[in-house]
Amino acid sequence: MKHTATQGKGETGSSTGNHGAQFTGVRDSRNRRVPGLYVRNGRYYGQLWVDREDGSKTARKFPLLNADGEPVKALLDAKEAMEVLRNTRRENALPTTRHKPSLARYIETYFAKAEVFGKKPGILENERQSPKRWVAHLGEVRIDPITTPMVSSFKDQRLRGGTNPRTVNLDQIALRNVLKWAREDGYLGELPGLKKLKQAESPKRPLLTPAEFDRLLAAVPAACEKNAVQVADYLRFLAYSGSREQEALHVRWEDVDLEGGRVTIL
Repeated sequence: MKHTATQGKGETGSSTGNHGAQFTGVRDSRNRRVPGLYVRNGRYYGQLWVDREDGSKTARKFPLLNADGEPVKALLDAKEAMEVLRNTRRENALPTTRHKPSLARYIETYFAKAEVFGKKPGILENERQSPKRWVAHLGEVRIDPITTPMVSSFKDQRLRGGTNPRTVNLDQIALRNVLKWAREDGYLGELPGLKKLKQAESPKRPLLTPAEFDRLLAAVPAACEKNAVQVADYLRFLAYSGSREQEALHVRWEDVDLEGGRVTIL
């Protein structure tokens, strides 16, 4: 039995098999075959000959997407997406044929990499939080089909929940770090669009004068019923070392060189 699929007014395809889910060659309004274009279940695909990992070549069909990562819906858009796909092949940026891991599984791979594992403990701990939020929002999605609309949905959810735009931007940076390594490992070609949100400028705060800092230290005993001496010493260390709050808390005596007058802050 022969099936015919309609792609729009004047655009048809002829069947290559006996089932509706089979790939169907696309034809234009003059019933001419459009090279490389196929349709299945209403979605357009482009077929290319690509190198296999064993050195031979094989025909592969790729779903055709628009600039927003969504399936194309018209023949003209499919032709344009096909040209983009051919350019991607010329740049050797086509996704690999290997099995793609889920986002959650690849995040584990990402944090096990030597370059990532070697980051400062504080930075690494903060960076682990964002991928968890992405997995919670996207669910069991594979690493390769993460699209710009998925990213926009995540951002909208976070902003509606009252999250600061700067924090959402940091979430995007964390996802991009993971996806860059996934591209390096050959699991995906192009990265989804990650548009930075506009965030409020940090307020400019004047520096304390030596006299103001002395008054701050003098006020510590009244403000702290316990550990006033330690709090004052902590403030002095921040002021004279230039370290951040959490960095200062991680400094140990073995990081201090009293003879050389140096302190090592990791």
